[in-house]
Amino acid sequence: MEKILIVEDEIGIRETLEEIFELAGYDVSSAKDGKEGYQHIIDDTPDIVVCDVSMPEMNGFELLGAINERLKDSLIPPFLFLTAKVEPKDIRTGMSLGADDYILKPFDHNELLNAVRLRLEKRKKLLGNSKTEAPVNPSASLGKLAIPSDSGLQMVSFSELIYCEAERAYCRFHLASKKTILVSKSMKEFEDILTRNNFLKVHKSNIVNIQHIDKYLRGSGGQVLMTDGSIVPVSIRKKEQLLKVLKQ
Repeated sequence: MEKILIVEDEIGIRETLEEIFELAGYDVSSAKDGKEGYQHIIDDTPDIVVCDVSMPEMNGFELLGAINERLKDSLIPPFLFLTAKVEPKDIRTGMSLGADDYILKPFDHNELLNAVRLRLEKRKKLLGNSKTEAPVNPSASLGKLAIPSDSGLQMVSFSELIYCEAERAYCRFHLASKKTILVSKSMKEFEDILTRNNFLKVHKSNIVNIQHIDKYLRGSGGQVLMTDGSIVPVSIRKKEQLLKVLKQ
């Protein structure tokens, strides 16, 4: 979910903007002035900043100038300025700082959303779509999964993982070495990266390594016998998908 930071000192406008973007499906945070907005950008790195020009503490132009100075050669999030009037000198000031667009107050909701979408699409192209296509776990390119455990971060080869089993808010990884690793994170935290690396979710509580399935055991839902001797249940909803994968 793309993150939008709203920097606006007027509470009524700020709340309206929050509602517009939340209903559009964005992750929204807000700041009441430039000084607070500056800290938000440094701490949370939003994908785009929708910012008022005239504000106390630090105005919009001062905020963008401060961010330019702080981040220097880093990719700065697009700045879309809101203003009651646009004077030529203000446009020149904003553009010299790297402003991406201006929206006049009172603004049209659709115009605002379209402007934000265009800037976010441009940002994705600049990033090479890395934010949406990058692996959830950076160790994926190494062919290993980084698993946090009581003894520290363990790098485990995907080929060594038999299956992952959900245990309420925790999950347990079963390894080919017969060892298990209990993780204080939910199985969902690892689902995306596992399913991109030869794993299949066969039950709401289990994701199995396809390469370690020894045999499918028939039943209403069924079960799979894994190479370590474990028997893992298969839900009725996942049975057809599993059989299709096994036939391949």
